[in-house]
Parts: sequence; C-alpha cells; structure tokens
Amino acid sequence: MKFKNKIALITGASTGIGRAIAVAFAKEKTTVFITARRQKELEKTKSLIENDGGKAIILTADLSNIQSINQLIQSIKDKVGKLDFLINVAAIWHGENQVYADKDFDNFSQKVILDTFAVGLTAPTLLSHAFIPLMPKNSKIINISGTFEDGAKGWLPYYVSKKAIEDLTVGLSEELKGKIQVNCISPSDTATKEYKKYFPQYIKQTISPEKIAQQTILLCSEETNNTTGKVFIMKKGKKPFENFHF
Repeated sequence: MKFKNKIALITGASTGIGRAIAVAFAKEKTTVFITARRQKELEKTKSLIENDGGKAIILTADLSNIQSINQLIQSIKDKVGKLDFLINVAAIWHGENQVYADKDFDNFSQKVILDTFAVGLTAPTLLSHAFIPLMPKNSKIINISGTFEDGAKGWLPYYVSKKAIEDLTVGLSEELKGKIQVNCISPSDTATKEYKKYFPQYIKQTISPEKIAQQTILLCSEETNNTTGKVFIMKKGKKPFENFHF
C-alpha cells in the first residue's frame, strides 16, 4: 500500500526487469502504464498484475521511433493529469534471433546503432522532458543502466547508451534538485529470459529481476526524498545500498 493512488510509467515492461518492476509497483497499489513493442508480452505482464489485484494500462510503443514516442507521450497526457514515477528500463542488446555481443563495432549496422541510442537514451530523455511538468514534488525518475566488468568491447552501442543514461541521471538531478529525485540503478548480469537464452553458461552469476524491482521500489519511497543524482551498482552477493544511508 506504499504508493496507493500513485501513477507510474514503466518502459520495457514486456519482459525481464521492466516486467518485474511493473508487477512490484502494482503490488503497492500503483496504477501502472506499461509500454514496449510486443503487445502479447505486455498482455502477459498485465495478466500478472491483474491476477494480483493490481491495475495496468497497456500502451504499445516503439521507442526507437520518434513518432511512436510522441504518441506515447500524448496518450498518457490524455489519460492522466499527473505522473508520480517514470521508470526508464527499455534498452537494446539483442535482436529477435541474435545477441549484439562479441561483435566488432564496424560490423554493427547503422540501424542497430541508432536504434540502440534511441531506445536507451533518446527515449528516456524525451519522456523526462515531456513528463516533468506533470510530476508533483518528490516524484521520482529511475533509470536502469548496467555494469560492464569486461569493458565495452563487443557491444559498444549498448555500452554507450547505458553510460550516457548515467550522465543524464546526474545532470537531470542537478536541474531538478529540490523538486524531483532522479537516480539510477546499474545492475550486473540479470537472469532475464533473454539472458538465459543467450548466456546460459553464466546464469549462476546473475541477480534476479525481482531484486532490481525491490530496489526500485525503495528508491521511490518517501525515505529517499533527499537522495538524487546517485548511481547504485547491483551485483550478486553485494548489497546495493551498503555504506549509504538515506
């Protein structure tokens, strides 16, 4: 009941981290707008939420497309007069049947590079820009980044998009200080359906999407109203907020 009567938008909610975050917010009685490209997967997320007594509204959108981003923005503005939580999860690190890893930068297509930047950075930037006027004081923007223990080699577009969203977090937090808190969670390898498909050999080293969802809920609580501009690293076996006091 933490966030009763609150409204959240979660991108990338069709699976994995985004789905887990959407379910977690709905359990706290938040009305959640869920968006991604895949309608059928969004319907599964919605079913999980509604089976638990929550409320979800599906807004299918392709965040690599500016027209689709603007349609998403307008749809939400038409439906609600405020937004309490903006959770930017969506990212591109694989295609329908291939993973964009162990790949030399010059072998990426321009489309994959541009789509990765659009979904991972342009969309969160434009969504923040559009919804800040709708967000009450002490609303929260949470961005999901990622750790790269082995560096950028092999998936440079994804790496750049994730590092850039950390900079967006810090810059936006400075601009919105005293009004809206902006933070970032940077998880290491996560046991999503896609990760299990492409990297089954590393599954024992992963953290669960639900763990990330729990930390997202914590960062959106009233206890964190003075916390902004932080990037919290999450790794298996390490407490993400140790040595940090709200």
